[in-house]
Amino acid sequence: MKLDSINFRVVTAQPDFLARIIQINADSDRCFQEMDSLLRSDQGAVSLILRVANSAMYSRGKHINTIPHAINLLGINVIRSLAILSVSRSIFTQSKNRLIKKHVWQHSLLTALACQQICTKLGEKKLGEEAFVAGLLHDIGKVLIFNNCPDEYIKILDYALQKPCDCAEAEQKFLEINHHDVGRKAILEWKLPGHFGNYVSTNLEQLSPDQIQDKVLHFLAIANSLVKSSGIGGYYFDLPVRKEKLMNLGASDNLSDYVLEESFMQQLIQNEIYLLCV
Repeated sequence: MKLDSINFRVVTAQPDFLARIIQINADSDRCFQEMDSLLRSDQGAVSLILRVANSAMYSRGKHINTIPHAINLLGINVIRSLAILSVSRSIFTQSKNRLIKKHVWQHSLLTALACQQICTKLGEKKLGEEAFVAGLLHDIGKVLIFNNCPDEYIKILDYALQKPCDCAEAEQKFLEINHHDVGRKAILEWKLPGHFGNYVSTNLEQLSPDQIQDKVLHFLAIANSLVKSSGIGGYYFDLPVRKEKLMNLGASDNLSDYVLEESFMQQLIQNEIYLLCV
């Protein structure tokens, strides 16, 4: 398969909507009006935002029944994350295939939540929104390959899980392209911020010293490894191997122990956003 043969228009309006949401400047005097106007064009986003906004996580005891109310109460950054979540969910969940649902969509959502939690744990809460978005989008290339050749991709995913080997390796073996290259091209095609290309095109199993300096990318690699090695998005590994993988990615001993606690993964799976979206 040639990279140029991939159809990047997953659903006609979604990439344009995604780019416009990301590009809204939170410091602009018009950001609330721009967000409200844009969201009115996507009823799926409105529905999900209001459902999440009225969950115990965000509602603060107040019923939120309009987008302007939600924006005023939650702030532009939370609303942006929820809008991107809505787009991601509609893209990722077009397939009802069990393997895709678990190892691509659920993996991406758990990685996003874990990445955001790691930011908070390490005192980098201001990076939480971008970390969440990075987690949601990091495997978008897999979805695009699947949408273009679903039968072949299910075989590739099954092969990667059984071998086990990295999905990119299996994709390259059978299709002569991989989700890193497809993801990078999607960022360009969809006119998303250029640095998002790092989140979708980097081999998260092996970061260079320079890549570790990029905090969001580093946290993404740790979150990705955590979720994959728990058997969601990859092969299940025992605890000592999982810790070794995290340490090899530059995670500290304390951070590795923190995310490997059973309670950490349980917290992610019981998160209201996760429960609403899976």
